[in-house]
Amino acid sequence: MENTLTLEQMFEMQKVLDARIIKEKGLEGVDLLPNTILALQVEIGELANEWRGFKHWSKNQKPRTRAVRSLGVDDIGVERGEAYNPLLEEYVDCLHFFLSIARQLNLPADDLYIPDDVAELKTVVLFTEILHNVGMIIGGEFLVGGYERFKDEQRHFFRGALACFYSLGEQRLGFSFEQITEAYAAKNKVNHDRQSNGY
Repeated sequence: MENTLTLEQMFEMQKVLDARIIKEKGLEGVDLLPNTILALQVEIGELANEWRGFKHWSKNQKPRTRAVRSLGVDDIGVERGEAYNPLLEEYVDCLHFFLSIARQLNLPADDLYIPDDVAELKTVVLFTEILHNVGMIIGGEFLVGGYERFKDEQRHFFRGALACFYSLGEQRLGFSFEQITEAYAAKNKVNHDRQSNGY
């Protein structure tokens, strides 16, 4: 598909959204990395919740890939809604925060390209590895060895989390890159609209 966004384009879109939020919320100079790390961990949990495969206690372990979002009642009293994929929406929410973290760590767009080398891990293990690596991005602050080692460790854990995240999306959840980029662009617009409406 020739209109598919690249990772670089999504990274730039995220930079624009982040800059807008920082400016409009008066957050210039504030270290937002801890908040963004926690936000990503929450979104990973929400993604796992929509995947449902870890819920051995439930009869319903199938991923939630179809839902209808209420748009309210129209002027003649008819309830309106739109179909969406909750699993893909949560995945893209995670992607927003991954891109924001990359920006906050001053990583180049090249660091968003990760070789596919985690394909053999089970889905539950991928979720766990993502959470572990994301947590270590901030946890690396306590490593001994100085600032440069800390930055290298952050990059290492970020790339480890991202590699698992890509494998999860494309190999385990079955999302194509085109689906991901289309959903990212749509959610990015929603996020801008939210800022315009005093979110």
